Amino acid sequence: MDNFFTEGTRVWLRENGQHFPSTVNSCAEGVVVFRTDYGQVFTYKQSTITHQKVTAMHPTNEEGVDDMATLTELHGGSIMYNLFQRYKRNQIYVQIG
Repeated sequence: MDNFFTEGTRVWLRENGQHFPSTVNSCAEGVVVFRTDYGQVFTYKQSTITHQKVTAMHPTNEEGVDDMATLTELHGGSIMYNLFQRYKRNQIYVQIG
């Protein structure tokens, strides 16, 4: 995978069949460290990272959307993260479809 990782990049990290909203903590000497929004830390050799393992997060997913049908990335992780973002802003009701 190309070296598109820079510190602070927001990504979806797929681990154990789940998508975790994560931030690239560091990328040096061929090692990439990810920190999930839930406090977990994962370290990988850059040569082992594939697009199935890590994908860039679309900017709209970081803030959450009102209509879940407009999520740009549709998987369990993005749905739960959108609900979490809305909960933090006390906007717990969403439209579906």
